[in-house]
Amino acid sequence: MEFTDKDREALYKSWMSQKSKMRLTQMEFAKKLGMSQLAFSQLLRGEKPLTMSFVSQFCHLLRLEPHNVFPSLKEDLANGPKVIYLVSRMSVDGDIQNAYIDGNQIVVEYAHTVTPQL
Repeated sequence: MEFTDKDREALYKSWMSQKSKMRLTQMEFAKKLGMSQLAFSQLLRGEKPLTMSFVSQFCHLLRLEPHNVFPSLKEDLANGPKVIYLVSRMSVDGDIQNAYIDGNQIVVEYAHTVTPQL
């Protein structure tokens, strides 16, 4: 999904409104988002593209419904279901030997070395 300039304006207005109500600083909020204050500022100013993951987290932390804030999401809601693509990563404590898909699950087989304690 691509967000528009109108979405960016809505993001900025929502941030300005909610930060005062919730008594948040940009630095505190960026930390809650798991990013630097600079990265958050770049998103607000349009120097970095908005992602659905960021929008979801932003709205969740500010207790907002994304489809009530972002014009593109309002349109999507009116047009019915839409496919979005998500990314999920994981780490394992060992060497991955094999990975495969089983239905809607991804199975990862890996070798983990156990050192006996004396």
